[in-house]
Amino acid sequence: MNRALLVAAMLFAAPVAAAAQTAPTQPPPPAASTAPAAPANARDITLAEAIKLATDGNAQIAIGKEAVVAAQADVRATKTHRLPILTVKGGVQLWNDEIVVTFPVDHDMDPSTPDVPAPITLRPRWTGNAQAQIIQPITAAAVLGVLIDLQEAGVDASRHELDVKKLDIAYQTAETYLLAMQLETLREIAATSVTQIEANLVRAQALRKAEILGDVDILRIQAQLDSVRQQVLEAELNAQTVRNALVLLLNLPDGTDLRLQPVDTTPPTVSWSEDDAVSQARQQRPEARAAAARATQARLGIKVQQAQYLPNVVAIADYTHTFNVSGFGGEEDAAFVGLNLEWNLWDWGERSAQIAKARSQNRQAKLAVELTDDALALDVRSKYAAATAKRKTLDVAESGLKAAEEAYRLQQVKFKEGAATTTDVLDAESEVARARSQATIGRYQYLIAWMALVRAVGQVPEAPAAAPAPPAPQAP
Repeated sequence: MNRALLVAAMLFAAPVAAAAQTAPTQPPPPAASTAPAAPANARDITLAEAIKLATDGNAQIAIGKEAVVAAQADVRATKTHRLPILTVKGGVQLWNDEIVVTFPVDHDMDPSTPDVPAPITLRPRWTGNAQAQIIQPITAAAVLGVLIDLQEAGVDASRHELDVKKLDIAYQTAETYLLAMQLETLREIAATSVTQIEANLVRAQALRKAEILGDVDILRIQAQLDSVRQQVLEAELNAQTVRNALVLLLNLPDGTDLRLQPVDTTPPTVSWSEDDAVSQARQQRPEARAAAARATQARLGIKVQQAQYLPNVVAIADYTHTFNVSGFGGEEDAAFVGLNLEWNLWDWGERSAQIAKARSQNRQAKLAVELTDDALALDVRSKYAAATAKRKTLDVAESGLKAAEEAYRLQQVKFKEGAATTTDVLDAESEVARARSQATIGRYQYLIAWMALVRAVGQVPEAPAAAPAPPAPQAP
């Protein structure tokens, strides 16, 4: 699992439990508010900018791009085998002795022959040669086209696998960004609750002086206030930790401070039916195209292995220049053209075993295509069901929030008049805080589920339009 998502998942449950004990004075706005006070040099970033930055600069994306470059280099290298190969070599030899021979004099054959015969050098002390050779493959060229097609299918597969990484990184970035915003919104709910409880404490102290409330009521409110203040600190820590995980996803320098810009949490609609989403995924998911490209590679791999049964025929043109020629039959320049044939007639079944292996890989690739098709259909249907369930949960949470808000308002009125106990007020605050936290979590979790469905269909998640920052809530 991606490190950033692991950190975010571990932190997700903590702020939910913490926020359930708090009580803001107003329902949270539909759009998330801005982050808390950040350093002056903090980097402002929107969700759309974060997704683009992650898909451009993430280390996994960089690795995928290099895989494409390497596959393209393999194709270029193989194409060069269609052309003749020119090799040049030469050498100089310094011998320990030269070889000199002297033949006996035969005056009967030639009376004019000198009495002292002249020596003949068969091998000088130093010799050398230079050779240029051109080799043109003939039979190998017949299978080069198949090999190039195989490698080009590998390039396609690498590109599609890169697209898979881009989709995954885009979704992980969106999920982490929204989790950070969710945690920040819950932190603001807790901070607003602190303000509200402080106001209630002031009222309670006034009612204590009027002997309407007792000391235990003051202590109960003070204990609640201290508890919520601690939750604010914990929520700030959790939000910062998830922002640090986002920094990792964006491949930014360690220690970079981010100021996340608000997103519109208005629930977007799902534009597909379940079957339409599956159909779109089968057409658009790069996983399916990558599996198909790997299957093409496997199919062509059989033909490449079968070509090993062909003889290897090459045309050769050779020119050799020899330095310091001497002796009988020596010549400085020599050249020839011809054909060379090499044919492996018997290898104890090695080639047939390689063909059997290639056929097995082809069958595996076909099964992988079928498995990928089934897996992406299941993935889309599960993501569709999750998004639908999150949307229904959000509706229920919004309905519960309205009821809790009204109950809280009534208890506040009674408390101001001294007609409600501190227990009644604290219970109402807890209930409305829980309802607001659930509504906040519901909005962000639906956005995350919606983006997961978009990714499952094969599209890059898009950031909802940014909403203006809401005004800070005011205590009554």
